[in-house]
Amino acid sequence: MTPHADEPTASVPAPEQLSEVIHADAYLASRLAPGLSEPNYLSFIDLRSVVGRFAGIVSGSLFDYGSGGAPYRSLFTGITRYVRADITPGPAVDRLLPADGLTREAAGSYDAVLSTQVLEHVPDPAAYLAECARILRPGGRLLVTTHGMFEEHGCPHDYHRWTARGLERAVERAGLTVTDSWKLTAGARGAVQMIQYAANSLHLPERPVLHRILAVVRRLHGFIGVPLLNFIARGFASQGVVAAGHPAAIYAGVAVIARRPEVAAGAS
Repeated sequence: MTPHADEPTASVPAPEQLSEVIHADAYLASRLAPGLSEPNYLSFIDLRSVVGRFAGIVSGSLFDYGSGGAPYRSLFTGITRYVRADITPGPAVDRLLPADGLTREAAGSYDAVLSTQVLEHVPDPAAYLAECARILRPGGRLLVTTHGMFEEHGCPHDYHRWTARGLERAVERAGLTVTDSWKLTAGARGAVQMIQYAANSLHLPERPVLHRILAVVRRLHGFIGVPLLNFIARGFASQGVVAAGHPAAIYAGVAVIARRPEVAAGAS
């Protein structure tokens, strides 16, 4: 959720409020086709690009782990069974997860697992990734995306941020083999995204006069600066999704595709 222009941080939504937001048409549309006036425009379109790559290489059954409103469901045209799971109920949720977030699914029951922008909200990422590995069949694939440099946002909680290599290491510790690893919204494009975050943080309530001036600056940035900077940053499209080894030190997101190893011949 994006904070209101006059609030220093986003409020923590109640479960019923969160469900309403993440299943709303406007929320889902912003993930698939964000407009230039959206402060997270760059992050959203770069994330969609990576999810689209994953959708093009998987088939069979898929478990959307922490699906929310499942904004990327339409990209997975090769999937024959798409199961949406979340701890927050809603009309797009097929499996309501228990408080511990574990799936209760049978081991090795899915060809693919999708995890988009969930890991930062999970208290125990190792247990979550181990669960991803457990429910994948041998040879099955996982896509996990999460935040690099990103503003704090409760949904209802926000625990972690990651580097590209850090996410790789966490996925490998779960017993999976990393096949692809990227930085998202990187370099100059990432710097523009950071400016969008920073502009929304211009608050100084202990100095009322300056606080009011900053409120005007924020509003002007929202009307003019946000779309203008996003338009300029579209020219840095090559920095939207870069390999994990890219020298970019600023990036808004990270993504990894990994496979569960095949069962060795003769193994019990």
